[in-house]
Amino acid sequence: MEQLFFEDVEVGTEIPSVVRKVNLINLIKYAAATWNLFLVHIDKEFANKQGFKDVNIPASYFGASLAKMITDWMGNRGRLKRLSYRVTIMCFAGDTLICKGKVMKKYQEAGYNLLDCDIWVENQDGVKVAPASATVSLPARDEMCHE
Repeated sequence: MEQLFFEDVEVGTEIPSVVRKVNLINLIKYAAATWNLFLVHIDKEFANKQGFKDVNIPASYFGASLAKMITDWMGNRGRLKRLSYRVTIMCFAGDTLICKGKVMKKYQEAGYNLLDCDIWVENQDGVKVAPASATVSLPARDEMCHE
């Protein structure tokens, strides 16, 4: 992945979107990897008995998707300093999650080049289902020249 530098970003810069079509196989793999084997996330019959139309996507899946989007964008030398999200609308197997974001603030503090980002997850209908925010630290171009 290409490295993003502090000088390359302005307030309003959009973070490249990430689209994930979520299916039952994705959720079973995610459940196994995270040891979250609660049946409402992997067993449709169980989920139906709980009153859900299908298995539901665990909240941590949204956070992992947002973290992947932003860390891929900032590059290996960037640092994710803070990530906060909240799932406000449930999503289910068969839904498409679209992670989006943009830079809201650019500043320097305590020796760090920081960006505050408004990020979120939308469903296939364009409804924001998980509002979020993140702060990232990026290297400056001149820092790379001294290594």
